[in-house]
Parts: sequence; structure tokens; C-alpha cells
Amino acid sequence: MLIVQALQKGPHGANQIAYNDIGSADKLSEQGLDLRSTANKTLPSWLLPKLTAHALKASSRPDAILILPSTVCSSRVTTHDPNFQQLAKDKKLNPNQWEVRLIEFKLCEDTRPDPQLQKAKAQYSMLMANLNRQGYREAKLHVILVGAMGTIYKDYTDKSLADLYLDY
Repeated sequence: MLIVQALQKGPHGANQIAYNDIGSADKLSEQGLDLRSTANKTLPSWLLPKLTAHALKASSRPDAILILPSTVCSSRVTTHDPNFQQLAKDKKLNPNQWEVRLIEFKLCEDTRPDPQLQKAKAQYSMLMANLNRQGYREAKLHVILVGAMGTIYKDYTDKSLADLYLDY
């Protein structure tokens, strides 16, 4: 949850994060996380409007989703706009102007992180394919691996955190 807190305070802010499977509302509140964008354990319908409600509910849910404009110097609507979700529902947002970053936290054996990394990639392969079919500019999966005894895997974690624009 510290990473989600850092993302909320970072350059992209709380309005660009949708929570899906990161924990209970009580735990999120205890950690001081903004719950306005909680997607209630289901993918937000505006993210993949071409999918049925059943397909959205059945889809794998990452712990968090970060939505970013594809360019920094953008004059188009940003997710800081209070009407963002309504515009998305009305299909007035062009997906090729947005990047979707899926964030998944995984516990793994301290000496063998690769099986959990491969499991995460397999788990989200269909969701990634759906995002690409939807036409998003970029869809990327960021897996944050932590060993059962607290091991941090520098080779995996550094790249994921840097790709999420976290300066640590």
C-alpha cells in the first residue's frame, strides 16, 4: 500500500488510480488512501466499454490501475477532470490517447521470484489483450515482487518503480 500512497502523492495524483483488488475498504482507509476511485473489486466499465458486464466481472483484477495521458504536454481532458469517468462512459475519450498501467503485488519465495512473475504475466495476459484491442496507446503490467521473508528483488522492483515514475 505504500507504493499506492506514493503514486497518489506523485505527479499523477489520486484521480488517476483505480483500485480493484488491493484490500478491504477498511484497510485502505486505515492507510489513509483516497477511496473515491475504488472500483469495488470489479474492473471499471469505462476502462473496457466493449466488454460485457459479465466479462468485466470475470476478468482478473490487478491491485491498482494507473491511467495516464499518453503525452505530458496534452491539452485534452485528464483524469483530474471531475467529468473523466462520465466522458469515458459516453465513449468521448479516445483510448489511443491514454496509457494503462496495471499494478500487481505478489508474494513469492525468497529464493525463487520467477515463478510468481510468470504467474502474474499469465494471469493478466487476457486483460492485457483486451486493453490492446480496446486501442489504448500502451498497456503495461508492473509486477512488484516481495519475498515471504521481506526480500526485495532489485532487478525486478527497480524497473517497475521507475516505470511508475516513482523516485525512490
